Amino acid sequence: MADIISPFILSLVAGMATGLGGLIVLFLGEVSDDLMGLSLAFASGVMLVVSFLDLFAEALEVIFYLEATIAFSIGSFFMMILDLSLPHIETLGKRGQNRRGKKKGEGRRWKLGERKKSLLNTGLLIALGVTLHNFPEGIIVSAGYAHHARLGILIAIAIICHNIPEGMATAVLLSKAGLKRTRIFLLTLLSGMPEPLAALFGSILLSWFPNQNLIGYLLAFAAGVMIYITASELIPIAHQYGRKYRVSIGLLIGIIMSLLLDAILL
Repeated sequence: MADIISPFILSLVAGMATGLGGLIVLFLGEVSDDLMGLSLAFASGVMLVVSFLDLFAEALEVIFYLEATIAFSIGSFFMMILDLSLPHIETLGKRGQNRRGKKKGEGRRWKLGERKKSLLNTGLLIALGVTLHNFPEGIIVSAGYAHHARLGILIAIAIICHNIPEGMATAVLLSKAGLKRTRIFLLTLLSGMPEPLAALFGSILLSWFPNQNLIGYLLAFAAGVMIYITASELIPIAHQYGRKYRVSIGLLIGIIMSLLLDAILL
């Protein structure tokens, strides 16, 4: 039973990190571009190391290299299709822009109510996209935990680092749209809740089919998912928000922290 509950708890904590990101925005009132860029870059560094040095490397212990590569590719293309179907944080772009590309000051022709409505719609769509994107991440935690308990913990930490800036980005838009603080917090928190549900589903599935090859495929698939998220969303948006050298510093800090965590946990 512990093998099912532990990944659920890890994913629950990771999922709640989106709510923490929302709280940061509500507490600070205004999040600087550099802080947003730094946090996204930090998350990118963590995700890169975990994807290749942990997920993909661990997959190679139980399946062949070609099999791992195919599973990795399927994970990447799966997220690409999901990304093209649903809005996510890459829709946000530079703060102060809406999805039509208008910057602050350019939308004076709009009535205030229309601008707020547009921001609210964009924010709600992004929250929906975050919610559905979080489902595969819960399965990632369950697969990692099934292979090695410490690997599941490491993956959960990486997802926390990813979810906090996601929650911040969503909360920024919803706040600018004039949504009440309690609703902003609830929306950002609830957007992470598919993760523990997915982890529960993944753990039950793996308990029914305790096959090491299946775990290997899921680990390689998870690596593809995380690399796509990093390459398509985190790094590009980090550069839109933060200055180049700060993004580079955040990326390096994330990589170094992940390497240290590897040494401690694995």
